[in-house]
Amino acid sequence: MTIRIKSKFRLTISIMILLLLFSFILSFFLLKGKAQVTPSYYLKWSVSSGDTLWKIAESSLPKGRDIRCYISEIREWNHLSSSVIKEGQTLQIPIYDSDNTVQTAVR
Repeated sequence: MTIRIKSKFRLTISIMILLLLFSFILSFFLLKGKAQVTPSYYLKWSVSSGDTLWKIAESSLPKGRDIRCYISEIREWNHLSSSVIKEGQTLQIPIYDSDNTVQTAVR
């Protein structure tokens, strides 16, 4: 079976359209759920005995967010090289509100 190219111009345009379509589809899957949303505010959290990043993240986890990603964000924002935190340490916890209103945190 042989394929005969009738027009190089048509072939070039077809390939460009396919590549463009492929890049849109690929970018959709790579960027899915990773929209850049900034926190409404940061909550200062004083670490007490028995606190872990998991417990802290659980108490302020945004709806629909993976807790592991949220813990990673807390670690990055506070420049923590590991998940080990100590009593008396102060952390800044990013708080996301859908309506951008500040809520009072009760601990």
